[in-house]
Amino acid sequence: MIATLRGVTYAYPGAPDPALDDVSLDLADGEFALVAGPSAGGKSTFLRLFNGLVPQFHGGRLGGELRVAWLDPSRTPARRMAAVAGMVFQEPEAQAIAETVEDEVAFGMEQHGVPPAEMRRRLDDLLAAVGAEHLRHRRLATLSGGERQRVAIAAVLALEPRLLLMDEPTSQLDPAGAAAVLDVVHGLHRSRGLTVLAAEHRLERLLPVVDRVVEVEAGRVAAMSPREAAARLRAVPPVCELGRRFAFDLLPLTVDEARPLAQRAGLRASPPPAAPAPGDELLRADGLTAAYGEHVALRGATFALREGEVVALVGANGSGKSTLFRALTGLLKPSAGAVSFCGAPAPDGVQARTALAGLVPQDPALALHRDTVRDEVAETLKFRRMRGAGDAALAAWNVAELAARNPRDLSVGQQQRVAVAAMLAHGPRAWLMDEPTRGADGATKAWLAVRLREHAAAGGAAIVATHDLESAARFATRVIGMDRGELAFDLPAREAFASSGPLPTQVARVVAGAVVVEDVA
Repeated sequence: MIATLRGVTYAYPGAPDPALDDVSLDLADGEFALVAGPSAGGKSTFLRLFNGLVPQFHGGRLGGELRVAWLDPSRTPARRMAAVAGMVFQEPEAQAIAETVEDEVAFGMEQHGVPPAEMRRRLDDLLAAVGAEHLRHRRLATLSGGERQRVAIAAVLALEPRLLLMDEPTSQLDPAGAAAVLDVVHGLHRSRGLTVLAAEHRLERLLPVVDRVVEVEAGRVAAMSPREAAARLRAVPPVCELGRRFAFDLLPLTVDEARPLAQRAGLRASPPPAAPAPGDELLRADGLTAAYGEHVALRGATFALREGEVVALVGANGSGKSTLFRALTGLLKPSAGAVSFCGAPAPDGVQARTALAGLVPQDPALALHRDTVRDEVAETLKFRRMRGAGDAALAAWNVAELAARNPRDLSVGQQQRVAVAAMLAHGPRAWLMDEPTRGADGATKAWLAVRLREHAAAGGAAIVATHDLESAARFATRVIGMDRGELAFDLPAREAFASSGPLPTQVARVVAGAVVVEDVA
């Protein structure tokens, strides 16, 4: 066993209830385990037990017995634990140290005295493995969130730890990037016997390949097989949901498993509801081009957003999605092109533009700087001269129960919800949301889909940049794809997510004519 936990209980400083309660678990050397469960259920805290961040960094009260590679993480120096149990955090921005990609990956090796020749070999291999060779000399500050996540993974793997801890490792990665990173992890798991604990909300990539699932909910931990998890977890991939709903003999974990089961059950697609025609134009981009120095990140983007539309903005990491949002809202001055709102030229200044098109950034930390959630929402309303609407905004955005909490004490999924509430509390007609489901559990994703559809039905509109295609299929009316700064396609959502479209969902690949589980009869 590489790790053993017996009756481990942990509470954060000042917290009345434990974040982890009576946890007992054996982790086999070379095991690949998926850590699943709702947001704020204790997954990140659980992972931080293994490298000693809990309690060495966070403080608090730790009880029970814990050993990792025969070491007590709560007492072993962090430098030594980092070479045994490396961790990729949910927020890659939080673990960056150096200025450039190359220096970031090399930093840990330098601190541990890795010989220069070996350092160069590992650096070359890892950058290639995570698909970041082309980023080698880039400054971290110029990278997209997904690109930074790849670099963070490479930096941790550079020390060749025996145990790899990953907190939402694919939350900001496009499908190809996520597959590449997981292939790297699988390769190390198989070839070097690397033990992996990976916490994820997007289970479709990991559930079919892990050895075991560790469910963490309300501080309690339970281990089970992947097939048992498919039957037990609250949120499961769409193919598992199909199996549950239609009582398949075997709960499928993959599309290939689901197809013959669906055929035997006689599943078919029901006619989709008629989509209402979009209304008046709210926002238009004409030929937008923008660059960071010599790097052109956006090229000639032209499109319109109309009332009643919810656009999923998709594309690989670094394809220009966040840059497009920055150009629309005035955070980045385009080198060419124009923006208009409701048929009139866009006003000057970020404040005036975001009054009409509210922007939720990809990194919630950029939007949160007050001491309580209530103050975050109140600050936005005060800035917009809308005092007295705070309680209604907290309720509307489903964060009233967090009102008295400090945003920095929340999980990343909760922080994302608070950032959405704070940035859209003033009720703009157009919403620009950059990866709003990052770190979100299934319940939060379902709630957000309903909220987006309600906003569109009331005459609003939204553009949602996302890599979570299964979630996007539940709210999008239209899909715009970006590729290397250009708009590659603009399609109705049911066409984009269909089996013959560029982004087929799991359900579309199982039942012809369907896109989501609700389409299946």
